[in-house]
Amino acid sequence: MTFPVQFMLVAAMNPSPGSGGFGDVERGRASAAAIRKYLNKISGPPLDRIDIHVEVPVVKHETLLRPYVAESSADVRARVLKTRQIQNERHLQVNRQAWG
Repeated sequence: MTFPVQFMLVAAMNPSPGSGGFGDVERGRASAAAIRKYLNKISGPPLDRIDIHVEVPVVKHETLLRPYVAESSADVRARVLKTRQIQNERHLQVNRQAWG
């Protein structure tokens, strides 16, 4: 039996055991062996099926708390429409339709 489905998996994990302070001198406390053992727990087939892997660096609290001027909704909408137009011209459909 086939069940039609469209979904997006978003997963996250700390890059090291404990606080996840890998690469952060102030918080990184795990040994290289402990980190390697931790990362080896989720290797092989599950990782092979995840297409995009993004490492997110540590961001200081001061950076997160400073004032931020966001894009307007109209600017975001214009950017999305332009991107969809480019995708349509390339493939005659948007990405989500390609997997339908």
